[in-house]
Amino acid sequence: MQLTRFTDASLRVLMHLAQLPPGQQATTLELAERYNIPYNHLHKAVHHLSKVGWISAARGRNGGIRLAAAPSDLTIGQVVRSTEPPGDVIDCLSQECPLRLHCGLKGVLNQATQAFYAQLDRTTLADVVATTQFTELLPAPPAALPAESPENP
Repeated sequence: MQLTRFTDASLRVLMHLAQLPPGQQATTLELAERYNIPYNHLHKAVHHLSKVGWISAARGRNGGIRLAAAPSDLTIGQVVRSTEPPGDVIDCLSQECPLRLHCGLKGVLNQATQAFYAQLDRTTLADVVATTQFTELLPAPPAALPAESPENP
C-alpha cells in the first residue's frame, strides 16, 4: 500500500508543528521550502488539516500555522484515514475477473489493510516525533534575501 503525496504532506506538516516550542508557528511557504513540496500542494494539505481542526491557521503579516490538537490525542491512523481516498486496496468488482467469485485474495488484502490501520491507530503524533530530532535532520531554512538599501539595490 502506498500513501498519496497528499497524506505524506499532511503528515510532514503535523510532525513539524508537533515539535515546535509552545507558541511558535510556521508558515506554509517555510514548510514547502524545507520539505521540498510544491507550495500549492502543501497549501491544500494545510487547508484540509485546518478544516478538520488539527491545526489553526492565521493569515496576514504575523500569520502562520500551529497545532490545534495535542499530539498525544491525534493518531496517525486518524490522519491517514482523513487524507487517503476511501476504497479497498484492490477493486475486484470493477474488473471482469474470472476468479472474482472464488478468489481469496480480496479477503487477505482486507485483513492486511485492517492490520495496517490497527498499527497506525496505536501510534500517536507524539510517539512519532518523540523518536526523531527534526531540528538535526532538517536542512537549514533557505537564506533570506538581503534587504534592499541604498548601498545594496
